[in-house]
Amino acid sequence: MDQARSSLHYVQIDEKRCTGCVLCMKACPTKAIRVPDLKVAKIVGTCIDCGECIRACPQGAVKAITTGSNPSTLSRYTIISASPVLYAQFGEQVMPNEVLLALRRSFKYVYDQAYIHELYNVAVELLIKENRGKEGAIRPLISPVCPVVNRLIGYRFPSLLKHIIPIITPREIAARELKRRLYCEKVFDTSEFGVYHITPCSAKMVSIKDPLFLKSSYLDGALGINEVFELIKRNLKELEEDMMLHRSSGVGIGWGVSGGEIAGMEEGNYLAVSGIQETTRYLEKIEMGLFNDIEYFEFRACLEGCIGGPLTVADRYQAKRTVAKFVRMFGQEKRLKYAQAQKAYEEGWFFSETREASIQTNNQRLSLSEAIERQERIEQVFRTLPGKECGLCGCPDCRTFAEDVADGMASVDRCVPLRRS
Repeated sequence: MDQARSSLHYVQIDEKRCTGCVLCMKACPTKAIRVPDLKVAKIVGTCIDCGECIRACPQGAVKAITTGSNPSTLSRYTIISASPVLYAQFGEQVMPNEVLLALRRSFKYVYDQAYIHELYNVAVELLIKENRGKEGAIRPLISPVCPVVNRLIGYRFPSLLKHIIPIITPREIAARELKRRLYCEKVFDTSEFGVYHITPCSAKMVSIKDPLFLKSSYLDGALGINEVFELIKRNLKELEEDMMLHRSSGVGIGWGVSGGEIAGMEEGNYLAVSGIQETTRYLEKIEMGLFNDIEYFEFRACLEGCIGGPLTVADRYQAKRTVAKFVRMFGQEKRLKYAQAQKAYEEGWFFSETREASIQTNNQRLSLSEAIERQERIEQVFRTLPGKECGLCGCPDCRTFAEDVADGMASVDRCVPLRRS
């Protein structure tokens, strides 16, 4: 791959298994994939690690790279903080505490991250209340939780970066506090342990290695749910311990489905949207100045929310039913002291030093005159094309092919319908 033209990403195409079927190319929301000569797919544009190509590939040739891809990179002592989506992977009869205990058989230090979600809800409520009283306040505010959405905004809608709230995500808060606790208690030397996130998401690695808003991530790596599923399943059969590791109510567990984040907040004008296509459409409308009446958007790139992540195992609709049962079982009231959470907010506990958000793209910086000339070349090529949108040229659509021709990356004679005519 041409490194000068590639963005940092953790999705990989196995060229030996790829048949050049173009399905991944058609599925990519940022049009980052090309299939030259319809032989092997290649990522040549800006990849946001959404995992749509993973879902689309019938050959299993596309996979996400995680820390679990090379277990030798794990720290000597491994601390696990798992997405609550993990609780929904084993059916309604396996309780969240059993899942955590099963993890503990292989990873001695395991934390219920769902509890931090409840604290996070309080912080967002307080931030929204502050925003209501500000003159010229930014609206709507956007959740920072989904790393794919963050990178999509950075790539296609950079003017909306300021709408993403400046609160640290629950996974980062959990990792930060676990490290502080272990350091203060002198459990390990800091070089001996690492905190790893068990995730349904193909974009977690890039959010750890190249975070958009933090100077550096508090996490040391990520393991896919699909990588630990069989391990947990085996350990579930051998459970003997009766330790209570699960701390959250149904509020924290409910985050696994679309709408779960805003369901844990006080009354307000909030909206939840899931799926990369729907998310893109709504971001386009926000950029146009619409939805100023909405206070907060919960965007998730995966259909039905994180339970639809590309690294999950369970069917997303069965997982949704399991989450609904757990929410009813563990209640819809937060298990925390509001006054303490409010005090932590006022002391800045939910905030951290940040860097200016930006995302590496493959677009060269052009002067205004150069950009106009480039656009004229694109339009000239585009007008000559038959508009079949067939993908036989190895590009996702005719417009992208015209851009590649204008940029000298492709020859117009690669258009098969044009040659035939």
